[in-house]
Amino acid sequence: MSHDFRPSGPYGVLLTPFLEKGRIDEEGLEKELDFMLASDIAGIFPCATTGEFISLSPEDNLWVMEKAAAMAKGRKRLVAGVCAASVPGVVRYAKRAYELGYDAIVLCPPYYITMPQSEILEFYLQVAKETAYIPMVLYHIPMFTSELSLDVFQRLLSVPSIVGLKDSGQNMKRIAHEVDICRRERPDFSILTGTDDMLVPSLVGGCVGSMTAFSAILPEANCLIYRLMAEGKVSQAMEVNQSYLKLLRLADSLTFPAGYKRIFAERGIPMGNQQVVSILGQDAYRDLEKEIRLELLKVLALTELKG
Repeated sequence: MSHDFRPSGPYGVLLTPFLEKGRIDEEGLEKELDFMLASDIAGIFPCATTGEFISLSPEDNLWVMEKAAAMAKGRKRLVAGVCAASVPGVVRYAKRAYELGYDAIVLCPPYYITMPQSEILEFYLQVAKETAYIPMVLYHIPMFTSELSLDVFQRLLSVPSIVGLKDSGQNMKRIAHEVDICRRERPDFSILTGTDDMLVPSLVGGCVGSMTAFSAILPEANCLIYRLMAEGKVSQAMEVNQSYLKLLRLADSLTFPAGYKRIFAERGIPMGNQQVVSILGQDAYRDLEKEIRLELLKVLALTELKG
């Protein structure tokens, strides 16, 4: 089944705030969604890697999908992470996403057990057959799952319900080949980057959008980058992109995704317990907080100046 939906522009990844004992902070999640809905981002992506879907029960993942849909449907595009280690698990998520009115699902290869490319291809073909009622975005994230090879990617272009690819592989060479393959074989296919660090290089290289944490945390910066790119002001867009690279390094200095949650907390969005203080020590963590706060203020000041 073919679909008209093609993801483009900046999508913000929904982070999951927690209370004690791993319970989701419903009030915090609502505040985060309000923050994202007030921005100019194109869409919202719950149950993603940065959203810690792997730490949630299936029931909690479904609840997050439902909460995001209840607040954002009709206001932003919605894509749901449906990653699971089995086809039935994926289909359960996909069916609920469709019932809730999501525009698409996003699916990575099965995780934990390394699979040969032939089985990854079969996995996607089987899921696509059982979920043809909703568009699918492939998800390449080789640091956490088996690689989605270029050959398998190219073969999946023939599946009408597969409409895009989110590439979080942090590899511009790979993205260049994905864009070229689509240009030759399926020009309407969407390639999106999952890496804030190389947002402008990815857009210059042919990506039509992104699905990233900073489009949720710093929507002003990423939306400004898209506007500057549309105006042909690539050097200014690159300046904005580079302005938050140190902030990304600070975020990545903590166990993923604690650093991103720390930055969001500095924006007044509660993210709940951060279980990293005992690892760093109170003094080191306080110093890191100060550095994050300083870099965040610099980025926001530049964004306001350029905007």
